[in-house]
Amino acid sequence: MKDRPASRPEGSRLHQSAGSPSSFHSTFDESTQLVEGAARQGRVWRQRPPVLIVGAHRSGTTATARALELLGLQIGQHLDSHRESRPLQKLHEDYLQRVGAAWYNPQPFLKWIGTAEGKQDCSSYLRTNVRRGFARIFGYRRNPKGLWLRVRLNFSARWGWKEPRTTLFAPAWLEIFPEARIVHVVRDAEAAASSIRERELKFQAAGDPPTPNLADLNYCTQLVQTYLAAGEQLADSPNYQRLQFEELQANPPAMLEQLGNFCDLRVARRDLSAAAASIRPARVRSTFS
Repeated sequence: MKDRPASRPEGSRLHQSAGSPSSFHSTFDESTQLVEGAARQGRVWRQRPPVLIVGAHRSGTTATARALELLGLQIGQHLDSHRESRPLQKLHEDYLQRVGAAWYNPQPFLKWIGTAEGKQDCSSYLRTNVRRGFARIFGYRRNPKGLWLRVRLNFSARWGWKEPRTTLFAPAWLEIFPEARIVHVVRDAEAAASSIRERELKFQAAGDPPTPNLADLNYCTQLVQTYLAAGEQLADSPNYQRLQFEELQANPPAMLEQLGNFCDLRVARRDLSAAAASIRPARVRSTFS
């Protein structure tokens, strides 16, 4: 299966095997019930606020998420090749379809969430689903390592997620996590739009049905600008950080140290070196968003 957005799923390879501390095996079932029971009762909200990695598709969000993982940000376990949870993609896309929208046609949703009724309805939808299935939605497996990672959340582990549709849904997510930190990844709009179009043409050449309008470069540019505007509406938050992806490519160590501090990560020099090495220079083309 090829990498593409959730309507045609992004990524086919699952990363991070399910190895885990051996001490969890004997108490796995009992501890799982305790963790999931706490989530159903709403105690999940006592965790530290998440880091939301937002930005348009093909804007460098995947590279940024991978680097932050290396710096210690926990963004899930059962993820696709773009470091995204498939259930989270589906959660977003199902609601978009409910209001006649899609990731590539967000305007109907933006009009809806711009109303008090729409924002309340969307927030309720997200809150209800997350309380019912926190682990599944955010990419944690039902195994000892998944349990261990979830337990870490209750001991102040810094966590978050990356999924481009979060850019659109951020006002609703902030109703649930008002102190969430927002990393807004921005790439040159023309470059991002060209990448969206190029990927779409490759998918069509491979036999996939076309996604409406994505073969049109002008439309792709407008789409990127729509996501950019949605992200910039979050700039008034005291917990907002804009990251120009080209600047990250030009100076990974300095930019990642700054980003790690913003995310309240304890950045070790060894981890910073590994994270910086994961960022490809601007002259190297990437297949990731």
